[in-house]
Amino acid sequence: MKTATSFVIALAVALAAAPAHAQTAEAEALFREGKRLMKKGEIAEACDKFEASERLEPTVGTELNLADCREKNGQTASAWAMFVKAAAGAKRADDDKRASEARRRADALDSKLVYLTIEVPEDSRVDELVIKRNDVALDAAQLDQRVPVDPGDYTISAEAPGYKRWSERVTVRTKNKKIEVPPLEKKQRKARDADEEDREPVDAKPAPRRRFTAVAITLGVVGLGAAGAGVGFGLAAKDLESRSDNLCPTTDCADPAGIDLNKRARRDALFANIGFVAGGVAIAGAVALLVVGTPEHDNRVSVVPTVSSDQVGFALGGTF
Repeated sequence: MKTATSFVIALAVALAAAPAHAQTAEAEALFREGKRLMKKGEIAEACDKFEASERLEPTVGTELNLADCREKNGQTASAWAMFVKAAAGAKRADDDKRASEARRRADALDSKLVYLTIEVPEDSRVDELVIKRNDVALDAAQLDQRVPVDPGDYTISAEAPGYKRWSERVTVRTKNKKIEVPPLEKKQRKARDADEEDREPVDAKPAPRRRFTAVAITLGVVGLGAAGAGVGFGLAAKDLESRSDNLCPTTDCADPAGIDLNKRARRDALFANIGFVAGGVAIAGAVALLVVGTPEHDNRVSVVPTVSSDQVGFALGGTF
């Protein structure tokens, strides 16, 4: 009998450690780290690595190792569910050995499962009711239904618009537990809110919009300055690049002067891009402030680019 038991354990380990556990580099690295942590006895940390590997690339080998890890960590429901999943995956892959091993391990855990039932009576059901278990919203199909859970402490809560939140803590260890959600208590409306609802609506003129003319003009000037600086750096970068190309017409260049000109050209080009972006943002902000902050009847704002033989920039016009 001892020999037979040793053979079964060896078979389980061999099946879980078969080489088809992961394909991508990330999933493989996480899987190997999980195996290393398991050998060190750091079970919870190993489970996290296996789970991350399984999320990246679900495979039967990873699922078997994750299920085995969950079982060693005392998470019987999670282990059972993962063994069931691994069995289904192995069956689809025509891997009879792994399918058989996964079913055997799931069946062995079946009698150890503990269940939590969350009952919601009809008088407790209100519109937009949300039931949570440890801050995780539950599907309606999970209510009034025995659900296998890992042994531990759970906070069951219920909430809905217009009602006070209800919660209760339940501990599930070795026995099944059942908890009932009571009718939620309605929130009390404040007297001031009720009075305001009872009042007749009064037509009121909208408050005049604040003027941000001075700020907008300042922001526009700053934006034009930044854009102008961008134009200047852009022209300088173009000139430096042209001079660099004259000294170094090919990509292979040993002329120090040409290399220095190229570096300066790239630097000025970067400054030009920063100037254009900053200027554009500032000008857009100025236009937005003018549109939002001035009365509707006198909003007249325009931003027009200007280009000539000796200058490039923007023209800002309008009535403020």
